[in-house]
Amino acid sequence: MQEGAKPAAREVLTAAWPVMLSYVAVGLPCGVLAAKAGMTPLMNFVLGFSYLSGGGQFMMSNLWLAGAPLGSIIASVAAISTRFALYSASLAPHLKRFGRRQSLAIACCYTEEAYGITLSRLASGETWTAGHALGLNVCVQLTWALSCAAGAALGSVVDIPTAIAGFAMTSLFIYLLYSQPHTRGTACAALGAALTVALCKWSGLAGVAVPLAALVGVGAGMASGLAPRRRNGNGSAPAAPAAGGDAR
Repeated sequence: MQEGAKPAAREVLTAAWPVMLSYVAVGLPCGVLAAKAGMTPLMNFVLGFSYLSGGGQFMMSNLWLAGAPLGSIIASVAAISTRFALYSASLAPHLKRFGRRQSLAIACCYTEEAYGITLSRLASGETWTAGHALGLNVCVQLTWALSCAAGAALGSVVDIPTAIAGFAMTSLFIYLLYSQPHTRGTACAALGAALTVALCKWSGLAGVAVPLAALVGVGAGMASGLAPRRRNGNGSAPAAPAAGGDAR
């Protein structure tokens, strides 16, 4: 049994270590920013290990430091956390071969990266058990929590400008946006959200800018997907390319 556990642990660590390194790089500034908002290293560790959204943690600290109302902070974090419902829906078909306890072990602490790795392994038919998934979840989540706690400890003794730590969140979301498929829906969602934030700032409604922008962005992306396909001048749909021809 121990011999079988070693290859499994090695496989989990092979999949986990790139994510763990990236979590250290992002978790440290997240902890620094949280320390600026008044959170202790222990509070950061507990929050980092029990809460799934790193972007949500950045958002909490940023909005708190900006003086946003508590209701706006809750609505903003809830809005960006709705993506986990989509993760669950895409993963559910692959969990049919697992029992309830195993499914719970797989889904107990799902972050984006752990979700992506497990979904890819299950969809490709590779050997990936509930133990693999749980081990991966624990490794990356523990790394994130420890990194946030270390960042909070660093931020309490070293005066790091809030703007520098806060930009980590901006750069994170820029990267996430760039990594999305370059489609009309993505462009409409990004443009709608950016315009909403700008209009809210100009009109003095900064407190509702983030949650409202999230809703407008999602709505714009969905609307672009429902828009009818471009038609020819005579009103008919464009003809499909001939077999073997250039589809461009």
